[in-house]
Amino acid sequence: MTTRSVGIVGLGRMGLTLATGFARALEPDCLFAAGRSEASIARVHEAVPSITVVPLAELPNRTALIVLCVRNTHLPAVLDDIRPRLTDQHVLVTINNGLPLQALADSVPGPVAKLIPSVGNEIGTGATLFTPGPGLGEQAVDEMITLLRRFSRPFLITEDQGRAATDLASCGPALLANTARSMVCAQLERTTQLSPDLAEQLIAQSINTVSQLLALGVHLDEIIDRVAVPGGNTAAAVEASHDDLTAAWRAAFQATTDNERAKTLPSL
Repeated sequence: MTTRSVGIVGLGRMGLTLATGFARALEPDCLFAAGRSEASIARVHEAVPSITVVPLAELPNRTALIVLCVRNTHLPAVLDDIRPRLTDQHVLVTINNGLPLQALADSVPGPVAKLIPSVGNEIGTGATLFTPGPGLGEQAVDEMITLLRRFSRPFLITEDQGRAATDLASCGPALLANTARSMVCAQLERTTQLSPDLAEQLIAQSINTVSQLLALGVHLDEIIDRVAVPGGNTAAAVEASHDDLTAAWRAAFQATTDNERAKTLPSL
């Protein structure tokens, strides 16, 4: 496999995120897409003016690397459209964490893999989780990691690590934003001295500080220890919130697991 071009099937939120990310990594005429609606096609053209939109059945003629950004329920129909033109040289990549790679491999002639993006990919940052599947050789894996590194921080993971890693890397930005919003709401309930806008700006600076410290190699425990001086106000807050926060995250991660397991796997 030579990752000179990429085709994206499905232009929903994650498809659009990857289209924007891959546009940073490829030459303008090397990114293709097949959308299901005029609205989604219009959105991707606005975000990535250089992308070439083609009929779904034609996509295998344009590129050997096809990323399937569609729900389980739509996947059989998508494969029916492109399968007649697939060869053992085509690599199919799913972003569906709950779809077993072996099931996808059994339905197509070539190698398969799994790619989990994150919203930061749109601006050239954030994690991508990559899981090689049946038939994908070491050289092809290295090429994919090199490509992903151009717009993200790629992590090579195994399929059984997928759900837990996805919770932290792909769901993480939304979960952390939700946590920050909860902090702002809790403080605003206690005081009228801060405006919502000022409170959000302040928490944004805290998030930015943590991000930069982590990027410098400072561990989470060390950040806490630097601020939460024994006997101080921050230490009291950390102690008071620890058990409830841990319980909340247990519930959140169990919810993602239950939701994924509840989805019916497609017959490919």
